[in-house]
Amino acid sequence: MNVSLLNYRGFLGVLLIAVGMLGLTGCQQDLPVLDEPTASALSALRYPGKSEYGPDLDIVVVRKGSQISLTNRTARGYEGMQIWLNQQYVQQADAIVIGSNPGIHLATLINRHREPFPTGTFLQPDLARAVISVELYDPVGNVRYRLTVQPDNDALRL
Repeated sequence: MNVSLLNYRGFLGVLLIAVGMLGLTGCQQDLPVLDEPTASALSALRYPGKSEYGPDLDIVVVRKGSQISLTNRTARGYEGMQIWLNQQYVQQADAIVIGSNPGIHLATLINRHREPFPTGTFLQPDLARAVISVELYDPVGNVRYRLTVQPDNDALRL
């Protein structure tokens, strides 16, 4: 075999590895960032653990990667509610309409330490946490409503 052919193959191998490594930096998704007033307001909220439960609502929550989607199968919409994930992470819900609602990025739900819900990354998927429970809280009526959380594919693996 010719020495220049070996050098060419070696150079080509290094070039492919370099291009692959550059591609991995593109796998980082830009997380949505909450503005300062919103982050301050949400981090000041505490889980309303002593409020009464209302009837469970027929709203299905499905996680799709780093987002959740809510499908409201009740006969009415909901406004002015707070969405609580795993009793720690909160976001203000402007309106939950009947039927499918726009996806909510999990990074926009924060805890009292201003930390976003852990979604993991391409290179560190173990950092992701499961969505176990979702509740709507009505601050005016001081009532919590449980929602149905559909397990994601990772939760179904045995």
